[in-house]
Amino acid sequence: MAFFGTSGGLFGGGTSSPSIQIVGVGANLLSMAMSAKLTQAGYNSLSLADRQAINSGARLDSDPAVITPWEQVSETRTLNQKVREARALTNFIDLRDSFISGTEDPDKQATFAIYKALDNLRALAEYAADSKTSTSSLGRLDAQFQMGFGQVRDYISEVDLDKLALFMGDKEYTVDSTVRLGKDQTNFVGSAIMDNPDTAIAGLTGSEVFTVSITKFGVKEDIEVDLAGVAGDLTLNNIVDHINTQIQAIPQLDENGDIKLDGDGNPVSKYGTEFTVNRTADGKYGIAYTGTLLEEVGFSAAVMEPTLYVASTTSYLDEEYARTGRVTEINGLSGTLTVDNSFDFASTDLAATDIKERTADLDDDDLDPKLAALRDEMLADAKADVTGSDEADTSSVDENATSLTNIDSDVKVNADTETRRIVVDSEGSIYVVGQTAGSMDHQINTSEGGDVYLTKFDSEGNVQFSRLLGVGGEADVFGITVDSQDNVIITGQTDSALTADDVFDGKDAFVTKLTKRGDEVFTYQLDKIGDAAGLSVTVDANDDVIIGGYTRTAISATSGFGGGRDSLVLKLDGATGDLTSSAVIGAATNEEVKGIALASDGNILIATEEDGQAVIRKLDAADLSVELASYTLGDLGTGGSIEKMIVDGNDIYIAGLTNDASLGTNINGAAAGGYDGFVAKFTDGGGSVSYDYTTYLGTTGTDSIADVTVASGKLYVAGSTEDILAGEASTGLVDGFVARLDAATGAIEDQEQFGRSLARSEVSGVAFTEKGNSVLSTLGLPVGPAQTYQDRSVATQTSVREGDHFYISIDGGRKKKIEIQAGDTFDDLARRIRIAGGGKVKAEYSTTSEGQKLKISTLDGGPSVDLLAGEDGFDILKKIGITPGKLLPKEEVFGISDEEEEYSEETLGGVFGLKLEGALNLQDKTTAKYVLGLLDDAIGTIQRAYRSTIFDPVKASLLNQKPGLNSAPSPYMAARIANYTDALNRLTGYSQAGSSGGFF
Repeated sequence: MAFFGTSGGLFGGGTSSPSIQIVGVGANLLSMAMSAKLTQAGYNSLSLADRQAINSGARLDSDPAVITPWEQVSETRTLNQKVREARALTNFIDLRDSFISGTEDPDKQATFAIYKALDNLRALAEYAADSKTSTSSLGRLDAQFQMGFGQVRDYISEVDLDKLALFMGDKEYTVDSTVRLGKDQTNFVGSAIMDNPDTAIAGLTGSEVFTVSITKFGVKEDIEVDLAGVAGDLTLNNIVDHINTQIQAIPQLDENGDIKLDGDGNPVSKYGTEFTVNRTADGKYGIAYTGTLLEEVGFSAAVMEPTLYVASTTSYLDEEYARTGRVTEINGLSGTLTVDNSFDFASTDLAATDIKERTADLDDDDLDPKLAALRDEMLADAKADVTGSDEADTSSVDENATSLTNIDSDVKVNADTETRRIVVDSEGSIYVVGQTAGSMDHQINTSEGGDVYLTKFDSEGNVQFSRLLGVGGEADVFGITVDSQDNVIITGQTDSALTADDVFDGKDAFVTKLTKRGDEVFTYQLDKIGDAAGLSVTVDANDDVIIGGYTRTAISATSGFGGGRDSLVLKLDGATGDLTSSAVIGAATNEEVKGIALASDGNILIATEEDGQAVIRKLDAADLSVELASYTLGDLGTGGSIEKMIVDGNDIYIAGLTNDASLGTNINGAAAGGYDGFVAKFTDGGGSVSYDYTTYLGTTGTDSIADVTVASGKLYVAGSTEDILAGEASTGLVDGFVARLDAATGAIEDQEQFGRSLARSEVSGVAFTEKGNSVLSTLGLPVGPAQTYQDRSVATQTSVREGDHFYISIDGGRKKKIEIQAGDTFDDLARRIRIAGGGKVKAEYSTTSEGQKLKISTLDGGPSVDLLAGEDGFDILKKIGITPGKLLPKEEVFGISDEEEEYSEETLGGVFGLKLEGALNLQDKTTAKYVLGLLDDAIGTIQRAYRSTIFDPVKASLLNQKPGLNSAPSPYMAARIANYTDALNRLTGYSQAGSSGGFF
């Protein structure tokens, strides 16, 4: 209704006076207007005076005997008092509260209980957002907030209502998976190396030769690129032209073996791959190529220098920063060891990143969180406009929307990512394995205590793929190796079920084998009553897998068990993962296998810690229970440990840390004090093991050696130090180091210390490769495959494991199980959902720039669909980024009806979404402001939900066009209207005595 006509603003504002049109307003129309105003107002966003005014008339459309919680808010309480009360709560949802238990109506109970819980959460958020609140108290506030928020979420998901349907998030008729299955890339961009593509590249002489390999239809062809044939200077543009000339010179043959010609009679090139010069956003240039899905490209060089790659975990003095992984390249192995390059990596905290994205435009001092919430709602509505029609082209939305799997680096929040081990395969690709709290690539981390990750990098540090083990509880990894086919095998420990055979609680040893493309070959889990772990792994000549670790129980009727921790050795079939033999070795004390390797004669060598003693044992490969030889080195001291064993011919080396200054008899140098790193050498004599020497590496601080490798008569050890190694300089709080030793004598030849300022660099592993620095490094190209074509199934590309599941229920009916099977894509999963839904649910996949996504929707005019989570650790929905819940028919979401439904007591209630989605928190003031705005809106929504259950006869008269609109209001209503009319008369300066209506 428009009652004012002005020429200078609402009340004039200029020289002109308002032009007022006098309109009569009957009492019942005024009652209806007041009711509408109350419905639209957000109680907590109003001033005290407005709240009092509303309280005086808030029951115009309800029973005067019902007092709502928001009518009883005491404005005499300070914020500090409210926060103290909220922090003292153990039950935010308290149905025993006399105010709530006084009504038997389930809708009133729910709305009142939720309101009180949200009001207490709001007090916490308001206090957290206050500029006077110390940041040190935010953690405690957030802990209480999370408890209450979780109770509200659980209550809403379980409460049985009459007229209402309540959602913690928004009401939806469709939902998409946030993860995509990825797409094989035909384009590749090398590292940027030049400011000008026409400037000669420093370090090139023109004698360099490298190979571009193209594999097509399973056939690999090597194309030699000799820089001596480059026309002109050795610039990026000239080198790229020369590469393309070499590739295009290879003709395509027809079915008869003749050269295929185009329409102009020119030979058709066999390959579609074309190299270009790429310009980065910061103006640097490097080599790139555009290929086809049929052609896989790789690189190798005629001359390559050996390189070390060191894995470490970086933790910062400022604990707000997550721990991150780092790979450091060490060159100069035959001379002076030098740090040549390094790259960092980390997983993503999806929940924190989601919050950061939502609060990205919030200013700590100025921007009202409600404005940001309104902005987000408008953006969501805009997207809904595009996606609302089945025929709409949503590709632009999908490709441009920021998803959980394609997060801009400016807003990405890192999660703790720790390295454990590192290896390099025969092609020069790098594999790092460790534990993380975050998600990687398309893999959503659903673990409670950390999951195992495996990431493959090329030699330039580009990620080729990442994989999570996919546990619901906790998992860690301790060993990694590659076999003759460059398959990757990892071993560790988990408390979660990785296979269908897992029945016992506790922590189990596991072994997982993956191909170099990231496909899982098998997973083996040792499921026994007692705990077990795999700590080290190797392969034999047949690529069968052998792991060493410990067990706290017998693993078979004949294995025996000594007590405490016993040493464990398992042998698995390399193709199937079946257990073929095993041994448990130990006494009543603690024993465990810390290193395992294949002896030169094919038998098994293990390095064990036995009641604090370092021991080498040799086992018969044909019968692991038979010991062929052993040697006890001595006591490692309290806290000492063996970290790695490696075998080179008949030479055996172990490395670790000790505080025993006399570990062995032939000692190189003296222990520096405290904990020192050590290397000890032994000789395998077939039927005996003999000791050769011990070398200490350390300072007066705490030092350790994490890993050791051997090549060409040299030992390379990597570890960490809290002090300064001889001839080196300290960089951080804890630095990493690499040392080269003469393998025969143990003499230290060189060492290199490295780190980061105000950080701890904890080294976890070192790997040697012959395929290191070369002309390819100079050109910014990797050694080995430039891209990895992968299986794009759900179980490969996400953290979903075969056998994971969820349930659907149609219109509240019997729930049906949807289970992932080997090789399933989202297309397969969608078909399985449609079948289980009996044609009453819409499930489909679509292709985006990030690969397939899954979409589940209700049918137009169809029933509601419940998406129900699978059991903990096995839930597909969580692992593909879909929140369990109810999908409503579209007409219920948008309030669309083909028929005009009469307003009556039978049509009261409705569907309400609180829009409290994501991992909301109070960990910083900006986020607390944002959460405060969401809670204000949610409180307003829960009030509207309550009012929707109250029958309004005035509204009924108007909507249903029934008599009574002009009848006299009730005395209760009349009194309220009189108060409101007086206020309007005073506001406008106009009154009309004796009228039951208002005029202005």
